[in-house]
Order: sequence, then structure tokens, then C-alpha cells
Amino acid sequence: MRCSACHQQGETQVASGTAPFGGEIIDERGGYADRVTLRLNVENPELWSAEIPNLYRAVVKLHTADGTLIEAEACDVGFLEVRIENGLLLLNGKPLLIRGVNRHEHHPLHGQVMDEQTMVQDILLMKQNNFNAVRCSHYPNHPLWYTLCDRYGLYVVDEANIETHGMVPMNRLTTDDPRWLPAMSERVTRMVQRDRNHPSVIIWSLGNESGHGANHDALYRWIKSVDPSRPVQYEGGGADTSATDIICPMYARVDEDQPFPAVPKWSIKKWLSLPGEMRPLILCEYAHAMGNSLGGFAKYWQAFRQYPRLQGGFVWDWVDQSLIKYDENGNPWSAYGGDFVRYAADRQFCMNGLVFADRTPHPALTEAKHQQQYFQFRLSGRTIEVTSEYLFRHSDNEFLHWMVALDGKPLASGEVPLDVGPQGKQLIELPELPQPESAGQLWLTVRVVQPNATAWSEAGHISAWQQWRLAENLSVTLPSASHAIPQLTTSETDFCIELGNKRWQFANRQSGFLSQMWIGDEKQLLTPLRDQFTRAPLDNDIGVSEATRIDPNAWVERWKAAGHYQAEAALLQCTADTLADAVLITTAHAWQHQGKTLFISRKTYRIDGHGEMVVSVGVEVASDTPHPARIGLTCQLAQVAERVNWLGLGPQENYPDRLTAACFNRWDLPLSDSHVYPVRLPERKRSALRDARIELWPTPVARRLPVQHQPLQPTTTDGNQPSPSAARGRRHMAEYRRFPYGDWWRRLLEPVSIGGIPAERRSLPLPVGLVSKIIITGQAMSARISRKEIHYVLFKKHKLLDVRFILFLLLFYHGSLLPVFPDLAT
Repeated sequence: MRCSACHQQGETQVASGTAPFGGEIIDERGGYADRVTLRLNVENPELWSAEIPNLYRAVVKLHTADGTLIEAEACDVGFLEVRIENGLLLLNGKPLLIRGVNRHEHHPLHGQVMDEQTMVQDILLMKQNNFNAVRCSHYPNHPLWYTLCDRYGLYVVDEANIETHGMVPMNRLTTDDPRWLPAMSERVTRMVQRDRNHPSVIIWSLGNESGHGANHDALYRWIKSVDPSRPVQYEGGGADTSATDIICPMYARVDEDQPFPAVPKWSIKKWLSLPGEMRPLILCEYAHAMGNSLGGFAKYWQAFRQYPRLQGGFVWDWVDQSLIKYDENGNPWSAYGGDFVRYAADRQFCMNGLVFADRTPHPALTEAKHQQQYFQFRLSGRTIEVTSEYLFRHSDNEFLHWMVALDGKPLASGEVPLDVGPQGKQLIELPELPQPESAGQLWLTVRVVQPNATAWSEAGHISAWQQWRLAENLSVTLPSASHAIPQLTTSETDFCIELGNKRWQFANRQSGFLSQMWIGDEKQLLTPLRDQFTRAPLDNDIGVSEATRIDPNAWVERWKAAGHYQAEAALLQCTADTLADAVLITTAHAWQHQGKTLFISRKTYRIDGHGEMVVSVGVEVASDTPHPARIGLTCQLAQVAERVNWLGLGPQENYPDRLTAACFNRWDLPLSDSHVYPVRLPERKRSALRDARIELWPTPVARRLPVQHQPLQPTTTDGNQPSPSAARGRRHMAEYRRFPYGDWWRRLLEPVSIGGIPAERRSLPLPVGLVSKIIITGQAMSARISRKEIHYVLFKKHKLLDVRFILFLLLFYHGSLLPVFPDLAT
């Protein structure tokens, strides 16, 4: 027998050896009495890691005595050391930070039958989005998967196919019954014996959600006896039993304990401080990515970077498990639970991915990429400090590109090569930055760009980015004083205001809403401008409701029970006054359900001689009703918009608890691209938070409808979105059709954010209030914000507080809101 090894990037042998192999040739039915162990010493090997996946090729050849080759085998070999020391999981002596994701083997056409192309596609997407680890949930994967992880560089948690999820109590059949030990043992021993030569496998897992008992302890001891080089993890029984080297809870929260009766689930911070506990903590599942989700992801990563023993986690999960079906016209659509047979199903609960089944990314994937990026930045004056979180890799293929822009228009830019060692820092001094000559927001943006292609990325790949607002000057040159005064006409049914060829109509006796606006004889609205307090439910709003059972604590069930979806407006006030230079319309509505007032909305419309209409909104929420999903205004425009252009955060959608990856810039995209869930439940989708300006370009493009928004408030503008009423009751986006006329425009706050766990409590306390300025000038209709007129309303019934006191409450009690509303800090 001859054995040799060479590095993957060269043919030079680094070790070789021979040994006699005695005995007769035997067939597979006999015993293997003769065995040979041959040990090769490799001097100063280059170590394997996910950052630098150094591999050696080991070749074993069997020859006859005269040198004739009988058989040859080869495999990839990696040298590494995994150990737990002082409460830290170490790889090659360095503490790991797991940027992980759970992955089911799934293909939209072939089900669980995977091909190499799809496996490689998964690995490339993971690496491009700053993932470094994958958990094989919840079974050993195809053997090729491990070989690819070895070569491209991903850390793997290899998991035995043991699960009794659904059995109550969960361990009543298997964990303490010795009759089940052989079946459980086979699943563990076969996995270890098959996969232990793969360097990518750094942790063994005993299975998933199967309770804890003597059988698990026996399997833990067996693994440690045959492979002491790797730690073992197991979540069952509370995530911190004697059968795990790593505290590995699922869906533990950062600060909030969950004192379940059987097994409490502590916050990840508390777990570290339990008496006598010195194991590392790695979440085996967190950030449930079902639907429009991943809210609060940044909070986890702030904790991971703050506490060394919090060593990351695995997002649940990677890919939506839907299958392609075809309608009667041959059009494909994605089917999920309940679309195949009439048996009970968990509906969308297998649709938890960061990517769709065809591997198209969800918007949440960008948030994960940004939070997990390997370069961190700090700005001090004109100096940028770049810190590398790579443990082994030097930044030999990165440039830092910086740009200063005023409202998205570049003023200055530059590029600096990065020369940062593992866990090192580099200081970059920027030149004197230009001073803007016009009003707007001045932003500094930095991006880390890879100029050369790698095994997993193309040239020009952006791996990290950050933005800082340098200055803000929102003063706008006011138009010259106008001598024109809008003309107010009052009838038995309406208030009508006219100014030149522009008109506004309010149905004062009937609804009190702005019912129409004209430019000449052309109507601008298909529906009145009304309050809106609901949204198409998110998966996290629904929770487990409408799946296998109804959860009365889910947001959507609380909204239903409170009557938010059925609330009707009762007009309390609609008056008109002529001022020296404007007309002022004042309205108040009580939104009621079954005689109970849920919300009171008070609005003023001030229309001046320039054709500008400032709409100020204050909303009072009853103290005994759930926070509304939205507080805003909505109407349907008379024209179909084809493109949306906005100055604000983007390009992906973002929410108050999922916005760190968004950049302030001027963005443009077809309106048809503004909804990204073509194969799922119709869900709420948001265009951009803290928008400064939105423009909807109708057909023909000669006309435009700019809509400007205040950047301080959490706001959004929708276009081509399923309305709450249109989306409720529909299970697929294929069931929702865009109307051939008019798009919805909504000016919104969202007191209930998207969350990261189904039915999670995630209401944002303050502020609630809204101001928009709608302008009709010439052939354009737009809207701007008046920053000085923002209203803040406390969530108490009919209780308005002074704005200075509200700001004090925000700063004192809700310091966590400052990243969302940075202007409040000043």
C-alpha cells in the first residue's frame, strides 16, 4: 500500500509512505482480518478554515508485489483544531463567530433530490451574503454537500436524523427507553463514520427537538470516545443538558426570559451568567425568516459582538420549501402546505427561507449580509477606522470606496486599498470634504469592493458597507409671496376650494374626507384620501393562526377581535375657514366598531395661494385596543404608475426593526418590482423607510406624481400593493391581480414592526403622528413634509401631551428608539 499527499494548489508531495498489506485476497462476504495503519507526518501544514479552505489531496494505492496497480482511492484532507477553552469555541486557536443558517435539502422541481448545481448555488449565495456556517437540519445531507463545503469553505453542524417533534411529552417514546437505543444509535454512528474525514464538519448534533434522556447521554459519550476532536451539541431538553458541549437554544431572545413551565428559556445574556455555566452559547435557530421577517436581527448581532461567549447562531432557515405547480393556462406558481391534498397541513410554515425556492433572495437577506459583514467602520472627523473580523485572512483583495453625496448627487469620491491583517485595523484619512451649496442631506458612504473574482464571487463584489449623515439642511427656498387667495365655495354637501385650474373637494356632510382633486378637468383621485389603520397581515402577524390552530395572542387575531378590520368612520367635525392667505379645513373622525371608539383622527388641510395643501394628522388610540398595524393616509390615484423614483433609504424595503442595511440615495425601479412576494401569501411590503421624496411616474411618462416624505418619521409609500381587504383570505400572490387603473398611494407609520418570531410582541411605543404637504403645480402633483408641524400622541385614550414632554419620554424610557429616529438625539 502506498499513500501520498499534496497540497490542492500544487503537485509537489508533502508526505508519502508505504506499508506491506499481507494476507489473501478476500471478497466482500468474508472478514477483514488484515488491516494496515499508515501514518504520514506533514510538516507545518496550512490550516483549513472557512476563510481560507486549505486542502490536501490524499491518495491511497494498492499494488501487487510486482508493482501492478490494483485499486486507488483519494479524498480531500484538511488540518484544523476545534476545541472549547475558557467558555469559547476555538478554531485553530481563534474564537469563532458563527454566521450561520439552517438548510433543508430542497429543490422547487425535484423536492429533496438535490443536484450539484443547486448545492453550489446555495454555497455561493451563502458566502456572498457573509454566511460562514450551515446546520444540516435535521438529517445528514448528500455526501457531495460536505465535499463542496470543504472546498468552498463553510463550517458544518452535522445533525443526526433523530426527531420526535409533535410527541407530547416529547421524550415519552425514545429518550429513556433502552429499546429505542439501537435505532437512535444507528443514526448517530453511521453519520459520524461517514462524515468524520470532512474538515468542514466542526460540530456533531444528536438531532432535533427530541427531548432529553439516557439514550442521548449514551450517544454523547460514544461520539466523544470515537471522535474527541469535535464538540457535540444538542438542543433538546433545554439546550444546556449534559448531552451538549454548547448551549444551543432556539429562539431565545436577547434580553427577555421565557419562563415556560416545563423548561425555561432564558435570554441569551442571562444564560451566560447562570452559576457554574462556562459553555459557549450558539443559537441553533433564531431570527425566524418566515415571510417578510428578520426584524430585530441587528439587536442579536450587537449582543454577539459585545459578549465573547455569545458566538453567533443559525438563522431559521435558508430556502422556502415550496414546489412548482401550473395553472390551467400553464403558468407556474409555487405551492405549499394545503395545495396538494385535503389533509391537515401547516400551510406556510415550511416557507421560512431567506431565499425563495428558486434561490431568488428575500429582501431580509440584505439585512443579514450587512449585520454579518466582516469589516466594521467607525468615523471620527475625517478619519475612518476599518476593523477586520477575519480570523485568518488578510485583506489582499479589497478596496475601500468612499463617496460624499448631497441628496444622492455625488460631490466627492475616492478609493483606498485595504491592507488589514486578521483582526487588525486600518485608519483612512479622507481629504477635506466639500461643503454643499444647496439644501439637502449630506451623506458619506463607504463600501468594501473586491476587485478580483474569487471562488465564490465575481469581480466587483461588495462585501461590506456603512453610511453616516454628515449634515442636514432641509430648508427650502420658499416661493415668492402670492397675492392669490383660494376661493372657498360651500354647498349643502361639499366644500370646494379653487385656485386657477386646480380644485379640491371635501364631502363635508357625508364623509369629511378629501374626495377629489382636479387639474383642469382631469381628476387625480379614484378614491378619497382616508385614514388607514390596517395592513395585509405578515406571517409574523398571523403566527400559528390559520395553520394548525388559532393563536388568540397573534397580532392578526387581536386586530380581528378588536374590530380594526371592520372599523367605520363617524364624522365628528368638518369646518372651513378663510384666512388671510389660505383656506383651512378642519376634520375629526371617530373610527368605531360595534359602538366602541377605537381611534380618533383629527386632520387639518391648509391650502394656500401657491397651490400647496399641508395635511396635518393627529391620531388618538384607545388604551384598551391593540396598537394598530398602521397609522396613515391612503388613496387610489387616477393613473397607473410604471416607475417609482425616490430619495431615501433603499434599494430594498425596510422597516423600523429591519433597516440597517438600507442606504440613503436616489433610487429608481419599475413599480412592478416593488412587490417581491410573487409566490407567497399576499403580505405587507414596504418601499422605503424615512423617505425624503417619492415620485410615481405614470403612463405616459410625460406626467409625474412626486410624493415627498419627512425623513424623521418611520414612513412608507406603497405602489401596486395588495390592500388589506384584497389580501385577506388569499393564500397566494397568483390570486391577487393588479387592477388596470390607478395605484395606491399611502403615507404611513407602522407602530407594529415586522418582528423576527411569529406572534412576537413588537409594538413601537412612540411617536404616532403624521404631516404631509400635497402640492399641485402645473401638470404635477407632489407632496412634501412640514417638519415643524409633526404631532406626537401618547397611546392613551384622548390624551395629548406636549411635544417636549414626549421627547423627554422617548429619550428617557425608549433609548432603544434612537437608532430608528436618530434626529431625536439632538
